[in-house]
Amino acid sequence: MTPMIDIVFQLLIFFVCASIGQIAESHLPAPLSAGNVAASQAVETPPPLGEVSLKLRRMANSSGEVVTVAEMNNRQFTDWPLLRATLKELASVAPEIPVLLDIEPAVPVADFIDVYDTCRAAGYLDIRFATGG
Repeated sequence: MTPMIDIVFQLLIFFVCASIGQIAESHLPAPLSAGNVAASQAVETPPPLGEVSLKLRRMANSSGEVVTVAEMNNRQFTDWPLLRATLKELASVAPEIPVLLDIEPAVPVADFIDVYDTCRAAGYLDIRFATGG
């Protein structure tokens, strides 16, 4: 009987130690259809605002120096503070607009991380990365 009690306690200690450090699982919401429900009035949905397309690429400036240029919705930014101000102003109006970051391979990591951090700090809720394909 004593060896069996020892084995039970060892198994108990093993499972307690094995469960330490586990990430707590959370339940994902599962939206289910509520059935066939009709409203008495039509619900007006606001028109979609589109998305902010932000492309980062390397270009030579007027002095011949190669710099990172941000092109946002067909407007070029070489002045980073102006880009930050524009992103913050747009996020204050509609933070739900998705931001699509299209980064060319030649762009330094520090530049696109700076733009990504600026988008996060501005309050954008949806930041996406474009992939080549």
